Amino acid sequence: MSSPLSGYGADEAWRRRISLIYVSSLTALAIVLKFKFFEIPYPPASFLKYDLSGVPLAIIAFMSFKYVPGSLLLYYLVHLAIGAGTIGADPIGMAMKCLAELSTFTPLVLIYKKVKDERVGSALAVLFAVISRTVVMVAANYAITPYWLLWVKWAVDLQDAYMKTLPILPHIALFNATLALIVSALALVVYRVLRRSGFLQ
Repeated sequence: MSSPLSGYGADEAWRRRISLIYVSSLTALAIVLKFKFFEIPYPPASFLKYDLSGVPLAIIAFMSFKYVPGSLLLYYLVHLAIGAGTIGADPIGMAMKCLAELSTFTPLVLIYKKVKDERVGSALAVLFAVISRTVVMVAANYAITPYWLLWVKWAVDLQDAYMKTLPILPHIALFNATLALIVSALALVVYRVLRRSGFLQ
């Protein structure tokens, strides 16, 4: 005679498999959306590129934050592997990209799920996602970019590196604010559609 819990265990195993399929698919989509032909340069500073890879990463966070470390690690490593041996290999740049997306979807998901009123929750979630990403990335670029410029030999010394970093910080702030607004708004729309369609809880 089968245990009354056997059906529950089977259901849980099935849900875990489905979740892993979703996470794998969303991670793969994030990786693809980061490819260069999906990127749009930010006009005043063309080294900054808009992309929508943060949307599937945010959906993964909406599913569960336990999937985030593995997804971000795979997202990071695949793009490093693709750029290995070419000028496109930039471990620091990809680490900054991962930090940017993490600082966007973390407040987005936490605030949206905490506030009961959907409209208020959506507005606050997007607002704090924009603020979070902008502050985090300006601070990170101020701290890291000068040393990156020295590493790639685009600055002669640390003082020169800071002198080259400071003028681009306003562009970094505006770029990250606009991208956070786009990604967080789209992620909320996609999440609601998937949830109402029964694909996500």
